[in-house]
Amino acid sequence: MKPWAQRPVEEANLLNPAFCCVTLTSAVVGYTDIDKAGMPYPLSFIILPIVLHKETRESLPRTIRTSMATWLQENMSARVLFPERTISLKPYTREAILFALLHDWLSIGTGGKLQTTKNNADVDRFLRRLGDEARDCIKRGRFVGKWFASAGSVQTVMALWGIRP
Repeated sequence: MKPWAQRPVEEANLLNPAFCCVTLTSAVVGYTDIDKAGMPYPLSFIILPIVLHKETRESLPRTIRTSMATWLQENMSARVLFPERTISLKPYTREAILFALLHDWLSIGTGGKLQTTKNNADVDRFLRRLGDEARDCIKRGRFVGKWFASAGSVQTVMALWGIRP
């Protein structure tokens, strides 16, 4: 990764560790609403490629009752170049996780699951401070966390998106 001062402005704004940390934390909050044990670490690497990609984010269903398999079948464009997006965002996800660990936003619990002391009220407090697109990323991050928790195993979720751990 380039030193922070050498990153383009767009990259610094959208992919800065603090924003990505809040987005990932929001997903963990959503996940733990369904599964108190925490979000499996590998799933953290597919949150950002989903919610930062505007077309995918805006086409996500409104409820977790929508089957991920059915939605992906109906929205095949969401999987186009998804593995490449996941690989390209991997360093930013790692950076965000390190930032979150250093600032006690996330912790690694039993079985390598990501946990947080943050809750829905904390996420809502952040949402009130943000502009429209940033707010939408964080809201949809929380949704994706819930959706993942209700979709099945890590292997199932990753297979549906066309990737593997």
